[in-house]
Amino acid sequence: MRRFHPNRLILAVGVVFGLVALQATGLDAELLVDLERLHEADQHEQIIRVIDRELAQLSDPNDRARLLWRKTRAELTIADHQRWVGNLTDRETIVLLEEAAAHADRAIEIAPDLADPYFWKGATIGLQGQIRGVLNSLFMASSLRDYAEKTLERDPEHAEAHYLLGQLYRELPRWPISFGDRERAVRYGRRSIELHERAYASGGVGVRYYDFYTQLAASLWRRNSRGDRDEARRVLRDNLERLEALSSPTNRQRMDLESARELLTGWS
Repeated sequence: MRRFHPNRLILAVGVVFGLVALQATGLDAELLVDLERLHEADQHEQIIRVIDRELAQLSDPNDRARLLWRKTRAELTIADHQRWVGNLTDRETIVLLEEAAAHADRAIEIAPDLADPYFWKGATIGLQGQIRGVLNSLFMASSLRDYAEKTLERDPEHAEAHYLLGQLYRELPRWPISFGDRERAVRYGRRSIELHERAYASGGVGVRYYDFYTQLAASLWRRNSRGDRDEARRVLRDNLERLEALSSPTNRQRMDLESARELLTGWS
């Protein structure tokens, strides 16, 4: 089974809130913008230091939740990258993911109406499933789907949740074994890119989510309806061209480049 990438949302996940959303929180708007830019620059240890400092001073539940889910994101990103470069064993990575998930759980508990804590809880489940090799477990897959759907209930235009569901529906076996659905996989993949491109064009997201395109290509290839594989090759090659043109790729972009090359090699 091709590698599952809930963590690739980490590539640039964390859309900078619009002005209305920022004004709704007691947190300094500039601080949240700074945290997103640090995320895009792969400065995750610094993010954790800033968040820990701010959490010590905040009492408002929504403010705390907005920082806690970002701490989950930062810790998940660190764990994923350190495992990729060989600095962490699978077991060590899972321990870190469980710690990251606890922050998302706390955010959900204190601010149940926010969308992002559910998403990042689901992302930790997905990466643990990938590592353990039990993604096809109905329990884990159903739990992951539930968190993604709860995200969309609160924010129907959450691009990363669409992206996550696209991979889930592609990788799972179809009925009667499980709820895999190749049509849904493509539909969710296209929607994730549509939402991402809108945010990128408006400046709401400062970097491109390259793995969104790789995962859509994988879903098109798996569905294999009329013209799907030609489109899959075109999408993937265009994505590879953009990745290979980057002069100073981040850790996430290097991981995405490897993933895209691996997928194309498998089609040869």
